[in-house]
Amino acid sequence: TTMNYLILYDIEKDKVRNLIAKYLLSKGCIRIQKSVFLAHSDHKKFDEIKQTLTEVNEVYDNQDSIILIPLNVSDARSMKLIGQNVNIDQIIDPPNTVFI
Repeated sequence: TTMNYLILYDIEKDKVRNLIAKYLLSKGCIRIQKSVFLAHSDHKKFDEIKQTLTEVNEVYDNQDSIILIPLNVSDARSMKLIGQNVNIDQIIDPPNTVFI
């Protein structure tokens, strides 16, 4: 089964912050704000992302924080965005393509 979740972080070092942002984008996460991402994936990919972020955080001495918040579909659909438009539907209800 798939799940939706938010990934938020507060990371002091620019280099680490940029590497994490690039990593999350490469995993298909959508950037909502500079340090907030929305993701839709299966549990295996969620665990992989969580493990990678844990390993990065443990590599150096820091006071950083990374938060992964599960988000059910109804909560995601009821989110209100003010400002820059983010297409949440593309994460929550990804299109299905059928080739015949």
